[in-house]
Amino acid sequence: MPVKIKRVYAEPDQADGLRVLVDRLWPRGLAKDKACVDLWAKEVAPSGDLRKWFAHRKDRWEDFQRRYRAELAEIAALDELCARSEKHTVTLLYAARDECINHARVLAAVIAERSGRHAETDQPDEDAVEVSSPPCFLHELDPAWLGTERRDDSGKPADPEADGQPSHKKTGRSQ
Repeated sequence: MPVKIKRVYAEPDQADGLRVLVDRLWPRGLAKDKACVDLWAKEVAPSGDLRKWFAHRKDRWEDFQRRYRAELAEIAALDELCARSEKHTVTLLYAARDECINHARVLAAVIAERSGRHAETDQPDEDAVEVSSPPCFLHELDPAWLGTERRDDSGKPADPEADGQPSHKKTGRSQ
């Protein structure tokens, strides 16, 4: 059966099969009775130290994958998850905002490798609208195109230094 990944905040679907939360911490703002989680496998989540070090930084993604795979090699609970994936469709649920750079993607690949199954980590949702760039590259788009660039009354880009507001170039975020 396939191994899928999905944000825990997304609507549950019957096609999800066994819904397994793979975060060490319970997701913020989500009531346990509304989560529709069949199993909470926090043992297979990255260690607290690795999670804090990674901080979902794109420049650490490759090294994170290597370190997380090394941690998974030591975790006995992974064998149970692999066994369940042989009998059922398993959807790994995660709370991270980034749909492309997160530990569930690595975990799904490891489970698929161990059990000889298919990991559906890059498959588009049947009802999804096709876009030219996946959401994980949204931060690379021009702020003017996104409508997040500050403009003055004439419509020209505002000078962030003039109003005392930091620019997105300095902070990495728009205001």
